[in-house]
Order: sequence, then C-alpha cells, then structure tokens
Amino acid sequence: MQTLCTLVKYAGPVNANKDEIVHVGQELGVPKEDTLELLNEWEEVDTVKFTTEEDKKRFIQSCFPFMTKDYHPDQSERKLYNHVVSNLGLKTSSIN
Repeated sequence: MQTLCTLVKYAGPVNANKDEIVHVGQELGVPKEDTLELLNEWEEVDTVKFTTEEDKKRFIQSCFPFMTKDYHPDQSERKLYNHVVSNLGLKTSSIN
C-alpha cells in the first residue's frame, strides 16, 4: 500500500488518472475498491521516501513492470508513466 500511496502522490491530478492508478494498483495486487478508497485517504506519512535516484528507478519498475514487457500501453498509461517519472525528476526512458 505504501508503494501505491507514493504513486498517487506523484501521479498528478487523481481524477485525471484514476483508471490508470487503479490498473497499477491491480498489478500490485491491490483490489480496485481499496485503491479507489486510498485515492482520497492517503497521507504523506504513508509514502515512500527516496534517498537516491536508484530508489526512484526501483519504484518506477515496481509500479510499471508491464511497461517493459511485450506490452503496448494505452496512451493514458504512457502519460501516467511519463508524468510520474517526470515528477520524480528522472528522465523518461525509451520504453516501447
């Protein structure tokens, strides 16, 4: 749940990315209902604190492992990925 809270923190406007966040939550094993509840109830203390760029990269990989497989993400999934990467201060990689 801490990973998902961190994703929500860096995902930007929740309502604009709700479906994509739910998808990532499901990939992380969090039921849709729990993710929807979390969208409005997370707190800063529930998030992961990053100390290195490598920590940030591991976080991205844990949230978006499906982006590096033979998967063709929707434009909205790619947009969420790019938004989170940017908000973390990382450069977007050439995925797909």
